[in-house]
Amino acid sequence: MPNGGLAEGIISDMPKSYDEILDDIEREMRRISDDMLVQIFRLHSTTGEVWSPRVDIYETKDKLVVKVCAAGVKPDNLDISLSPDDHFLTIRGVRSEGNMLRKGIVRYYQLEVYYGPFERVIPLPDGVKIDSNRLHAAYKEGFIIITLPKKESEEVRRVPISD
Repeated sequence: MPNGGLAEGIISDMPKSYDEILDDIEREMRRISDDMLVQIFRLHSTTGEVWSPRVDIYETKDKLVVKVCAAGVKPDNLDISLSPDDHFLTIRGVRSEGNMLRKGIVRYYQLEVYYGPFERVIPLPDGVKIDSNRLHAAYKEGFIIITLPKKESEEVRRVPISD
């Protein structure tokens, strides 16, 4: 067999590591569970949230950034607030079908886009002090980008001791 042959094929076809397999299984189970719960709420809910947008959170040297997947949600239908203690960011909104009429639909073959109200309460990382006077949100290409600038580092103030 030329250069590796069967052994090379076996090695390249070897499964992922045990941890990677468990991570894949956990991720897929979470997705299935989320989808089932959303479908249940979608069928039985009369009020309240029926879906929850996916969120990325990352930190840079001078800010915390929250990126929310909100394709189809109009900026006018959004409300973003920061808790008084600066520990929780709450995003509320509604994704409506708008002019997409369901008349004439005989059956669905796939139903993955959720409509209706949503709310996402995001706990912010401990130890990151937010300057709540400089928050900013923008809607770009289906994402809400929320910028939470960090507070300027507070210098330690020395207290003089008198005789």
